[in-house]
This record gives sequence, C-alpha cells and structure tokens, in this order.
Amino acid sequence: MEYNMAQTLFKAAGLTPENADALKDAGMAIAGVRWVNINNDNVVVTHDDSFDADAFVSALRNADGSVSVSKG
Repeated sequence: MEYNMAQTLFKAAGLTPENADALKDAGMAIAGVRWVNINNDNVVVTHDDSFDADAFVSALRNADGSVSVSKG
C-alpha cells in the first residue's frame, strides 16, 4: 500500500534551540500531522488531508508566544 503525504512549508521567526522541541511537540499534537521538521526559520509539516494549517500555527504560537509563524 502506498501513502502520499503532503508537505506544507511555514516560516517562523524567533526559533531557538531552546524552544524547537516544545514547538515540534505542539505541532505533532495537531490532527493530521505526521512529522514536523524545524530547521533555521523553516518549519516543514508532513501531513494528511485532515491537516488544519490554522490550528497548527495557533498551536505553535501557544507553545511559545515569542515565535511568529506564517505559511511559507
């Protein structure tokens, strides 16, 4: 069985090594998310069709209010 997962790029400001794990954990808790990769100012989300980008952005902002996230 083959699965095709979509990926969405977000841009983030205020990412640090100290907050990256908390942000990844918050993003992974969103329905439809399969993987979150944070690198520099890029946040790449691998997800299925049930993914809600607004809920993802909100979860990251709630995890660390100093981080600004927008769809890339």
